Amino acid sequence: MRSQAFWLAIIALAIAAIVGGYVSGRATAPPPRASAQPRVAASAHAVLHDPSDSRVADLFSRDDVVIDRPQQFSEHWLAPQLSVVVGLSGSSPSVDAAFMQLGVPIAFDIDPSAAQATDVAQLARQSGDLVLVHVESAPTQSEIARLRKRFGAIDGLASRSREGFVQSLDGTGLLFFDERGDADASEFSAVGIPFAQRDETVDDRTARTYIRFMLDRAVQRSQREGRSVVLMRPQNHSLEALGALVTTRSVQFVALTQRQ
Repeated sequence: MRSQAFWLAIIALAIAAIVGGYVSGRATAPPPRASAQPRVAASAHAVLHDPSDSRVADLFSRDDVVIDRPQQFSEHWLAPQLSVVVGLSGSSPSVDAAFMQLGVPIAFDIDPSAAQATDVAQLARQSGDLVLVHVESAPTQSEIARLRKRFGAIDGLASRSREGFVQSLDGTGLLFFDERGDADASEFSAVGIPFAQRDETVDDRTARTYIRFMLDRAVQRSQREGRSVVLMRPQNHSLEALGALVTTRSVQFVALTQRQ
């Protein structure tokens, strides 16, 4: 167990990051809305106007930014709702803790190989947030038992694969989070497995302007399609952008497990 002084230092760093993000958000005017596709217009905006822009290279880099799937569009404007998943978490506990301090429900998609994975899981549980453990493939029952022993009370598993998870999770009570966003929800719902999937990723580029623009597009989408599930990386610019949205926009943040 880490000392109390260590966790106090983590919380202090988290508060400093939030304050810095809020000041930066107030000082920088939001980018204009655009009617073009997000991954074209937003990236161009970031490259042309933000010196902090660069591409992110990680597990999610080659995924579609926005998942296009058949949707029932509402005839009326809906109150915007977002569910936020932060991942992969566990390598930067100070940044992960700062997300927890924003005061909105967040699900943490934790990399079990990360150095501080168990510490971040403990912090997330203490803050009342969801704990998801990332796995590469469907685990056996004994592997699920080992994950539960290591991380304590987990809420679900997250993966880029979907093969075998219906059989693996049946009867466990664990949620399956589809990181790619292209799994068939009906396969899981048919046997009563809680299911959620990514609708978009907002920070495949690092520029503040880009991330804010993409968050704004997620809000707009939810006004026609209902709750939007947003995957964010545990990086400072993402934290700043989400913090600015929390404090300046009328958006309802809902837990990943909350039904529409």
